[in-house]
Amino acid sequence: MNHDPTTDRASTRLRTTRLLGAVGLTAGLALTATACSTTSAPQADGPNATTAPHGYVAGATESQEPQLGLLAVAATGETALHDLLTGETTDLDRVDAAEHAATDGRFLVTSDGDRTTVVDGGSWTVDHGDHTHYYAAEPRVVGTLEGGGPVQVHSSETTTTIAWPERGEAVVLDRAALGQGELDETARLDATVLLPLGKHLVAADGDTVRVLDGDGAQTGSTGSASAGHACTDPAGGIVTRAGAVVGCADGAVFVDDAGGTSFVALPDDAERPTDFAARAGRPTVAGLAGDTGFWLLDVRERAWQHVATERPLRAVVAVDDQDEHVVGVDDTGRVVVVTASTGAVATTDPVVDGDTAPLLQLDAQRAYVADPTSAVVHEIDFADGARVARTIELPFAPAALAEVGR
Repeated sequence: MNHDPTTDRASTRLRTTRLLGAVGLTAGLALTATACSTTSAPQADGPNATTAPHGYVAGATESQEPQLGLLAVAATGETALHDLLTGETTDLDRVDAAEHAATDGRFLVTSDGDRTTVVDGGSWTVDHGDHTHYYAAEPRVVGTLEGGGPVQVHSSETTTTIAWPERGEAVVLDRAALGQGELDETARLDATVLLPLGKHLVAADGDTVRVLDGDGAQTGSTGSASAGHACTDPAGGIVTRAGAVVGCADGAVFVDDAGGTSFVALPDDAERPTDFAARAGRPTVAGLAGDTGFWLLDVRERAWQHVATERPLRAVVAVDDQDEHVVGVDDTGRVVVVTASTGAVATTDPVVDGDTAPLLQLDAQRAYVADPTSAVVHEIDFADGARVARTIELPFAPAALAEVGR
C-alpha cells in the first residue's frame, strides 16, 4: 500500500452510511483456488465462450494494490467498515455483542457466551508466491454458529477453520461458500487448535498434534505425522509461509507442507508464549514472553529468540520485513517498535489505556492501534521511528478490530 503524505492528517471523519442487508448482495465472492495459468481459469459455457481473465474471482473486482480497511464491531454489536484509502465509513448489519474476536485478514469472527458470528470485510489478498492478487467485494454479515467463548480463525484458499479453545471444539468451513455468504460446515472436531495447511488440517487435541486430511480424518503419512506429535498443553497456532506452528508448554510443534512434524524446545524455565502473531504469510512470528518481553520464532530456521523489553507488553506482532520490525503495545499504552536487526527501540507517547487489552493490527507499512474505551484508531508508521501518521475516528469504540484486505 502506497500512503499519500496528504492522508497523514490529524483526523479522518468522512463518513458514508449504506445499510447493507444480509440478502440481495452480490453472490459469488468466492476465493477460488485456481492455478496461476490463463488456461486454467474458469470458462463460460456456449459456442462463444471465452477464457476468464487470469486470477478471476466471480463477483469481485481486482485492483493493483491492497484494498485495506478497518472492520470494527462495538461491544453492543454495531458494525462498520472504514476504508483506509478513501476515508469513508460504511455501516453494516448489527451483530451479537462482541466479547471475543479473531481475524484472518478478510473475515472477522466475533463471539459472546452463546453464539459466534462471521463478518466478511469484503477485501482480501491472495499471495501466489511470485505474484499477488488484490480483491474487493461487498462487505456483509455472513451468519452465526451456535456456541461461543474465546475464538480463533485461520484460512487457506479453500478452507477456513474456527476453533474455540476453552470448549475444545473446532469446525471446518468451505471458504468458497463462506465468500458467497454461506456457512457450509464440512467437519467438526474435538480440538483446541485447528489450522488449514495446504490439503491438510493440523489439529491439537489433549497433548497431541495430529495431521489430518481435509475432511478431518487421520492421514496415511509415515512417522510422527501419522501417530501424532506430543505437545503438552497446546495453545496458540499460526500458519506461515514456511509451515504451521502449534505452541506447547515447553516449545512448539512444526508441520511442513508435506505433513511432516518436528519439535523445537524452549530454553529451560522459559516463559512460554500462548499465542503467535505476524504479518500474513511471513515465516517469523512473535509471541509474548510473560512480563519479560517477547519471543521471535523463525519457522524456517526452527529457532527461538528472546527479546527483552523495558516494560511488559500487552500485545506484539512481527512485521518480518527487511529490518525485522516488531510492533508491540506496553502496559503504559505506548506503541513500542523494536528493530530486531539492530536492537533499536522507538516508542510513542501513550496512545491507548494501559489497563485494557489493546487492539493491534498491521500490514507491510502501517500498524493500527485502538482500545475499547475510545472511538479512535492510531495509525503508526513503524519504520519511521514509531511516528503517529494519522488518527482515524470510528463511529463507536471498537470491542473488536480487524484490518482486512491484507
